[in-house]
Amino acid sequence: MENPRLPEFDESSPLRPARFGHLVLRSGRFEEMAAFYKTFLNAEALYETKNVVFLTYDDEHHRLLIARMPNAKPQDPQACGLAHFAYLYDSLDDLMSAYARLRAAGLTPAYCVDHGFQFSLYYKDPDGNEVEIGCDNFATREEMNAWFDEGHFAKNVFGHVFDPEEVYARHQAGATPQEIFALTYQGEISEGARHMSEK
Repeated sequence: MENPRLPEFDESSPLRPARFGHLVLRSGRFEEMAAFYKTFLNAEALYETKNVVFLTYDDEHHRLLIARMPNAKPQDPQACGLAHFAYLYDSLDDLMSAYARLRAAGLTPAYCVDHGFQFSLYYKDPDGNEVEIGCDNFATREEMNAWFDEGHFAKNVFGHVFDPEEVYARHQAGATPQEIFALTYQGEISEGARHMSEK
């Protein structure tokens, strides 16, 4: 496949959803999961009982529903299905503010990746689900498509792992998003990246 391009969509098409609604998680650690996502998303409960909580962080009635399932078994990490879900911020400034807020609450990423087109921090919730926060590396679709045209993504669809503390320190010291991108989008390509990049 050639270099990717952001597709143009007909926004008036009746065949496409208007927006993404919500996720539902079943958990045997209901209290821990509810507390984690209230903190992680800075969310509030629309409705909450001892068995279910509807969480929202914007004008949607609920973005995440967590349901108690006392006999829930841990998922096999090798099983097919959902790998992770992601929440995006509008800028690196906002993402670093979220990182600092979560760190102060005792939540730190399992790993972090500069994917080239997107900057991502991956966390694990109490049930072991992987959840991402991130931001785009380019302000416009034209800038992103120009980066794709350079062929970086086709060579490495995974990206490069980075140290969030180093990025946060440089951000606090006044480094621009472009400088941070140049710092983090380098290094060895992982075997996983090589595998995903095979044509």
